[in-house]
Order: sequence, then structure tokens, then C-alpha cells
Amino acid sequence: MTAHHSIFIHPGVPGESLTADVATALGTRLVPVARYQVIASLRDFGGDRERERASAEPIFNRLAELRRYWLALVFDLQAVIATAAPPKRETFPPPPSGVMDEL
Repeated sequence: MTAHHSIFIHPGVPGESLTADVATALGTRLVPVARYQVIASLRDFGGDRERERASAEPIFNRLAELRRYWLALVFDLQAVIATAAPPKRETFPPPPSGVMDEL
């Protein structure tokens, strides 16, 4: 599998708002996961990592400007490039109920 940039998104608002906010920017189906409800994976078909990052950062920044989502922009699931959170909230979203008890 090739390396890629991902934006992990956890909405602080109803999911319908998230879908409306990112549908135009991504043009793809959003997939829920355990901690972040949406992961948008951005890949450059030519394998150009700089061009891929140049595409990912504006999408991340537009979502961060809304100030209602927990976000993490990462490269290859190894390097965190940027994070954002709603005002007066911690950087990462709270885990779903019962998740921390299992860890």
C-alpha cells in the first residue's frame, strides 16, 4: 500500500452537518470508524506526496476554520501534520462511552 495523507474528523455537531460540510470538498463516501467518525484519505494517482499534501492542507484548513470538528491531518498514519478542535475543547475528542475501560 502506498503512503497517503488522511484527515481524521470527529464532529462536534450532528453528522448531517459534517456530511454537508465535506461532501463538496471530497466528493466521496465517508466511512465511520471507532474514534474518529470520518477519515478522508487523499491520494495522488501519480504518487506525488507534495501535491497530495498541497491538496489535503486546504481541505483540513477549511474544516478547521469552521471550529466545530476535532481534526487530525496525518501522513501515512505515522506523522501528525496538524490538529484542530472546537473552541475551549481538548485537541482529541472524548472516546465513546466504555472504550477507555477496555484499553
